[in-house]
Parts: sequence; C-alpha cells; structure tokens
Amino acid sequence: MKSFQKARLARDARYDGKFFIAVKTTNIYCRPICPASPPKEENVEYFLSAAQAQEAGFRPCLRCRPESAPLSSAWLGNQAVLNKAMQRIQSGALNNHNLESFSESLGISSRYLRKLFQQHLGMSPQSFANHQRLMLAKQLLHQTQMPITDIALSSGFNSVRRFNDSFKQTMKLTPSELRRKAPSDSNTQSIQLTLSYQPPYNWTQMQQFLEQRELPLIEKVSSDCYSRTFSLKETQGWFRAVHVAQKNCFKVDIHIENTAYLMPAIAQIKKVLDIDSDVATIEKQLAKDKQLKSILTKGLRLPACWNTFEAGIKAILGQQVSVKAAYGHTHKLIEQLGSETSNGMKYFPTPSQVAKADLSFLKMPGRRKQTLTDFAQWFCEQENSNREFDLQEILDIKGIGPWSYEYIKLRSGLDPDAFPEKDLGVIKALEKYQMTDTSKWSPWRSYATLHLWNSL
Repeated sequence: MKSFQKARLARDARYDGKFFIAVKTTNIYCRPICPASPPKEENVEYFLSAAQAQEAGFRPCLRCRPESAPLSSAWLGNQAVLNKAMQRIQSGALNNHNLESFSESLGISSRYLRKLFQQHLGMSPQSFANHQRLMLAKQLLHQTQMPITDIALSSGFNSVRRFNDSFKQTMKLTPSELRRKAPSDSNTQSIQLTLSYQPPYNWTQMQQFLEQRELPLIEKVSSDCYSRTFSLKETQGWFRAVHVAQKNCFKVDIHIENTAYLMPAIAQIKKVLDIDSDVATIEKQLAKDKQLKSILTKGLRLPACWNTFEAGIKAILGQQVSVKAAYGHTHKLIEQLGSETSNGMKYFPTPSQVAKADLSFLKMPGRRKQTLTDFAQWFCEQENSNREFDLQEILDIKGIGPWSYEYIKLRSGLDPDAFPEKDLGVIKALEKYQMTDTSKWSPWRSYATLHLWNSL
C-alpha cells in the first residue's frame, strides 16, 4: 500500500490503471493521475480495478474519468479461464448471450464461472459485464456527440430504459445530466475516443514495425499515426489512431457501419496497438535473464494483426519466403479478393471469400494454396459453431506446422507466451547472443521474440 500512496501523491502515470483510489468522504473513485487535490490517507481506500470500486458503491470521478484508464494485467488473476472470460466480456460477449451459453463456449459451467469471478474479483460475471457497458457509455457521453439512444445500444444495453436505470443507479446522474456536467472533447459526429496506456510505450519501434509490413490497400502508416480498414462479424469500418506521447494515449477516430459492434471494435484496436499491456512488469521479468537483459528495448509493444484469421493467412503466405515476398503475396490476395470501400481502399478478405476463391493468381506452390483454402474452410467452421475455437487444431491441416502455429498465436495477440523457436530471425539472435535456456522467459516469450527480432 505504501507504493500506492507514493504513486497517487506523485500522480505517477506508470501506475495509471494498476489501482484506483476511492475517497470515503465523497464516495468517488479516481485514477492515480487525477488532477484533484489528493485526499488524506485515512480517507482513502484502494482497489485493483475500477469494477471493484464500483461494486463497493463508489462512483467514477468526472475529472480524471476512470473509464479512460488503461487496463492492467496485474489484477486479472492467475486463472487462464478467468482471463479469457474477462477479455471476451470486455469485447461484449455477454451483451447478446446469456451466462449459460457463454460459459459453455468456454468449456465450463456457469456455476464455476461465477465462482471464479467471486473468488478473484468479488463480483459476478454479470456485474463485471455491466461495469464494462457503463464505462464505455460514460466515455462516449464525455468524448462524442452521439445521440444517447445510440450510445445505449453501442455500449451493449438492449434497451434505453435499462441503460438509463443502470446509469442513474451507478453514477447518481442521468446520461443527459452527465453530458451537461462534462463538456464533450469533440464537436463532430464521428466516434473519437482517447485510449490511454501505461508508459513506457516505444512508438518509434511500433511505427517502424508497422511501416515495414504496411499493406497500402488496407492500412496507412505515418510518423505519428496508424489507420486501417476492418471487418468485424456483420459490420465493417476503419479507424485512425494518432499517438500523443505527452499524454500517454492514442486519439482514435472510429467509423463503423453498425455501432452495436463498437465495444468489440475498441477491444480489437487496443489489441492491435497492444495498449493494455503492462510492459514495465514484462520487461522486469525478462530482465532476470542477464543475456536477454542486454538487448531489451524499453517500451517495446507487440503489434497484432486485426484478427487470428488475418494472422494465419499472413503466416501461410510467409512460409519459406522473405518478408518482402510474403507481403507481395498478401497484397495480391487483398487486391483480388478484398471487398472495396467507399474511398478506394479494401477490406482484408474474409474466411468465406478465401475458402471459395480460385487462387491461381498466386505465384506459389499448389500445396501452399491448398493450405490457404483448408485454413479458410476450418475458420468458416469455427465461426459457425458456438464454442471457443482451439487453434491447436490447425496443426492437423497439411502445410501448417509448429512455426506457423506459434507465429499465428504471436501475431494475433492470442498468447503472450507464444515462441516460434524455428523462426530464422529467432535462431540467428539466439546464436548471436549464445542464448540456450528460453524457458525462463515464460510467460512472456512473445515479447522476448520481439526483442530478439529487434536486436537484429
């Protein structure tokens, strides 16, 4: 608790999202970086998450806006199933599904899921989901001029009445009153949000990684900005993220056809830019290996593809060829199969488009083309089933081996411990620095891989 006290008094941005300060005299909870005068220590209670503070009866501060705080891996618990459930709820999984079907998709019972949430977070899955909806709604009320009805539906509430009741009960204000009390940061009709992160964030390295792999038909990379088109379930759109280093955040402009999918879209954008990772903790763990410590680059983030399917296609097209050749193949695939946008760009092809396509336009061995088709067909089957897919099943597809499997996990952001040990760049770095024991890098071998690539 002493470290929390020092961090809040210093308004240390490195702790933003790692804990929240509840003030007993005002019944309000804040971020450690709140600009308000710090309360006396005897009037303070600490929580590891905003959801826990809300569950205890505190309401969010209107000045520091806890809904804008970065998420922290420190409070997610050590249960893999719990982590997966929370990540999916943060993407809106409980907005249109009941707890029983959601639990079944995770391969567990609803009773066991409730037990996990109560044990680690002190609340039910439904309470956690409602907190996520409310925080997104509050952020949209503060930062956009979207109509309140649209905000209710975009945040995952099935009715405006339910939204108003839940909002008033938690915030002690109606949505309209909150909007009047907190002037918007935006005067446009577009969805413009601030997505904060815990420093350090090495944007230079992230920008260079993205620029080297840029696919101009679907994305644009500049010195301070990344933008791309995307497809998400039954909708499409694009986003533009501008890095603001001074404020430890990205200013994100989102255009999406169906705002009912806004919550999962925001979750994917965060994953693409690796916004929610606690890299200070990750680097501290990796630095325990003295050999690896010598090549660590501060603030390195893990750039992810938009989704697992895109990562898989890029992995297959990148087998046994250079990065330049791989992205030449990917460009051709997008050019031939991707749907067009209104501004002349493209969307990355869907599993269905690739599965049904004649891939003769790709100048590569027929076996690899068949692997693309088989992978796309497998993905179509997963999308039509009501279960959490097991990516390991792709190892049964001819042409997909351990390297492709680990690379897909790494580039999709699925597993922070993915490690493509047969990757040529990894092999070169291990030999160059005479590293032999990579097991000690767990559970952050994906980040260790990125540091190895970066060292070359």
